[in-house]
Amino acid sequence: MSDQPMKIPTLADLKAALQLAVGLELSTIPVYLTGLYSIPEGRNTDAAQTIRSVVMEEMLHMTLAANVLNAIGEVPSPEPVDFLDRRHLSPIPAYPLDSPLISGIGTLELLPLSPHAVDNYVRIEHPLHGAATLQAIPARAGSYRTIGEFYHAIDIALKDPKICPDQLFEPVNQVPVSEYYGGAGDVVRVSDRKTAREAVQKIVEQGEGLPEEDLHKPAKTVTDADRLGSGWQMYSHYARFREIQAGRKFRPDQTAGETPAGAMLLVDYDQVEPAEFEPRNGDGGPEAVALDEFDLAYSLLIDAVYAAFGGGGSNHSEPPLTGLQIAVHAMYGLKNKAVALMRTPNPERPGRTLCPRFGYVAIGGDRDKLVQRVEEHSGHR
Repeated sequence: MSDQPMKIPTLADLKAALQLAVGLELSTIPVYLTGLYSIPEGRNTDAAQTIRSVVMEEMLHMTLAANVLNAIGEVPSPEPVDFLDRRHLSPIPAYPLDSPLISGIGTLELLPLSPHAVDNYVRIEHPLHGAATLQAIPARAGSYRTIGEFYHAIDIALKDPKICPDQLFEPVNQVPVSEYYGGAGDVVRVSDRKTAREAVQKIVEQGEGLPEEDLHKPAKTVTDADRLGSGWQMYSHYARFREIQAGRKFRPDQTAGETPAGAMLLVDYDQVEPAEFEPRNGDGGPEAVALDEFDLAYSLLIDAVYAAFGGGGSNHSEPPLTGLQIAVHAMYGLKNKAVALMRTPNPERPGRTLCPRFGYVAIGGDRDKLVQRVEEHSGHR
C-alpha cells in the first residue's frame, strides 16, 4: 500500500464516506458513555465533566457530517454502504469494534472508567492513535491509517468540482445551530463547497483527526468557538483526556505533546461501578432481558437521531419537538437504563455488574424478535 492515503474518486464514494463518517463519530460515543455512566453521581466530577463535554461534541461532529451529506443530495442512513472496493460496510458500530475503516485506531471496547479505558480514550484522539510515526501504523488494504487521513481524503474530494460540481450543493435538511447545545462549537449550515469544507475542518480541529503538528502547539489552544457561556475552555479532546490519564492539568505554557504538569486532577478508580461487558449470548434470564431492553432503547435512539438528520420531527407535541430534541430526550432515558444496569450484579461474574452492550438492532426481523422478547417479559412483570 502506498504512503499516500486512498483517494475518494467519485461522488458515490464521497457519499458513502460521509455515511461512514457519521458512523465513525457515533462509534466513540458508547465508548465514552460507558465510562461516564459507570461514575456514581457526585464522584469523580472532573473526569465526568470532561467525558460529558466530549460526548456532546461527538454529537456535534455527527451533525456536521450529516449536514454535509444532506447538502450533496444524500440522506443520512444506518444502512450498510459500498465504499471504494469494500462492500456492505455498516456505519453503525458493534462492540468490541475493530474498525474496518481506520486501521490505526485499535479495538474500541465498552469499559467502566479505569486506567485502561482512559488509555483507550487517549489513543482514539491521538493524531497517530499512539504510534510514533504514520509509517509505524500497519497499512491495511481498503482502510485509512488514521482518522485524520480519512477526513483529509473527504476534504480533497469536496474540494474537487469534478466530483462535487457547484450546482450540487443545496442546504437541504440542515440541522440548525439552535438544536445543538451542551458542548463547544457550533453547527455549520452547509450550503456550498466552502461551508462543507468548514464543517469537515471543525471536526478535525476539535476532536478526531487532530493534526499531528498540533502536538507541538500549546495544549490549551482555544478559539472563540471552543468557549462555553460559563467561560470554560474546551480545548482538544486529546488534551482533555490526556489530563485525566496523567492526573494533572496542562500548564498554560505546555504543548499538547508534553505530559501535563499543572494542578492535580484527582481520579479515584475505586469509585466506579464494576461493570463488565459480555456479548449477546441468547440466555433468556432476567439479566439478559434487561440488556435486551437497553438495546431496544438504544436502537430507537439511533433511529431518532437519523430521523433528525433526515429532517424528521414530531407533530404530536405542543410546541412541536424537532428531531434532535426528540433524540436528546431519548438519550436521557437511555442514561437511566444504563445506570440501572451498572448497579445490577451479574450472577455469572461475582463482584461484577451488568454493562450495557449498545447493540443496535436494525429494523426488520431481528428488531421484531427483540421487541417481542421485551414485551413478553414486560407482560410477566
